[in-house]
Amino acid sequence: MLKRIRRAWPVAAVISMLPFEAFALSPAEMRDRTVFIAERYLQIWSSNDAGPVAGVPYMYGSSVVFYGQRYSQPQLMAEKRRAIRQWPVRRYVHRPGTLRVICNAAARKCAARSTIDFEISNPDRGTRKTGSAKFDLGVSFAEGHPRILYEGGSLNKRRVGSS
Repeated sequence: MLKRIRRAWPVAAVISMLPFEAFALSPAEMRDRTVFIAERYLQIWSSNDAGPVAGVPYMYGSSVVFYGQRYSQPQLMAEKRRAIRQWPVRRYVHRPGTLRVICNAAARKCAARSTIDFEISNPDRGTRKTGSAKFDLGVSFAEGHPRILYEGGSLNKRRVGSS
């Protein structure tokens, strides 16, 4: 089912369509859903619209650690709007073979980690950056549907250029 619905659906819609409740998942199902969420998350952030902001209330917990700082959902939405204004054209992809997921079945949480490659630009300013980064995403399955609890990472390499 996941492969069939991956294309243009937002994460919130896809998660709500999955045939099982988060609390009934096996460790293997939690792992598979975390892989799906991590992959779809980068697809959404690669869109050039407000989808990443609109999905915050559904995708994230009420309090999120975002790159080392605790945010409420409204604060996170403001931060994501700021990032979209700064870099309206974005492309993020998991580097093939780097996505790893570790789950703690008792805590009903999984952590995804990968290396991502990115290209971001702002045509109005004539700025562009490309590079790679470490990417971390923490997902809880303790509620009725998965919630992102943390997002983080660190820059590996970046190239700055003008368009």
